[in-house]
Amino acid sequence: MIRERGLSLTELLIALVVGLFLMTATFSVLEMSSSSVQSTGQLNQLQETARLALRMMEEDIAQTGFFSDLTGVDLITGANAVAPATITGADCVGGGLNNGSFPNGIGNFRTLWAARKVSGSLISCELSTQGDSDVLQLKRLEGTEVASALSADRYYAIVNINEIHFFGGDELPPVLPGGRIYEYQHRVYYVADNDLGEPALFRHSLTRGSLMEEAEMLAEGVEALQFEFGLDSNGDGSVDAYLTSTDVTDAMWDQRERAEILAVRLHLLLRAQTQANSYSAGGTRTYQMPGGDMSFADDGYRRKRVSTTIMVQNPWLTTRRTDK
Repeated sequence: MIRERGLSLTELLIALVVGLFLMTATFSVLEMSSSSVQSTGQLNQLQETARLALRMMEEDIAQTGFFSDLTGVDLITGANAVAPATITGADCVGGGLNNGSFPNGIGNFRTLWAARKVSGSLISCELSTQGDSDVLQLKRLEGTEVASALSADRYYAIVNINEIHFFGGDELPPVLPGGRIYEYQHRVYYVADNDLGEPALFRHSLTRGSLMEEAEMLAEGVEALQFEFGLDSNGDGSVDAYLTSTDVTDAMWDQRERAEILAVRLHLLLRAQTQANSYSAGGTRTYQMPGGDMSFADDGYRRKRVSTTIMVQNPWLTTRRTDK
């Protein structure tokens, strides 16, 4: 007679304990794998945000101040510049007497300008710039000469060695002997909250009809934007010092000092778009920025500081005279 013997109570308990350990180990591995996937995803997200933001700004910064034959020349309405016959829409006017989309007859036309957010509005077209961030204003002609087929929603300029005339794409180009036509662009970059309350990089661009009214979101997760400007103060073709936007004087912006901007350092502080429960910065985390350290509590957001130096291909802040 064959007797069937089951598990004893002790053996059953041992099996349950072993199974519990195996389940715990399995869940731990799954949790670690999930955290690793989330971490990798957020790091890739930060890297992609940096790549996108830098690509958007690099060409504008490198080509700022390009005005074909009049590159480096003061543009003043009534002297060598003519504004469009009709201008409609709200403009982006920055600091200084002559810092709108088109030159006026007062002072020197600023083709590059930046300012740090302290309080209130920095520029007439933005109202929600993040604190500890700069607003950057750039003006230039697009580098390729336009032969025909002008776009009605753009502004253009016809320029020769003596003067420049701005006009809308829906207008007939002015007659200017030896003149060449380029698309004209005025852009403003800044950081603000999007509709979901998340920080993002925005840009205003010049268009016919609405002028500078429309803002487009370029990249989410940009928490701070700051610049340093590399100045050559003795004319030897090399940068002598980097100044923050708050240290560049009005005289420098207005080309009234013997100085030349050769390079721009761009600094971004990026933040992941979602919090990660498994991520801890180990307490307050501090990031060094040109305008001072920026500190954040352990809030579950991954952050990354990215910097690059962009050479200005059309050094524009050159004074060909000394103040009297």
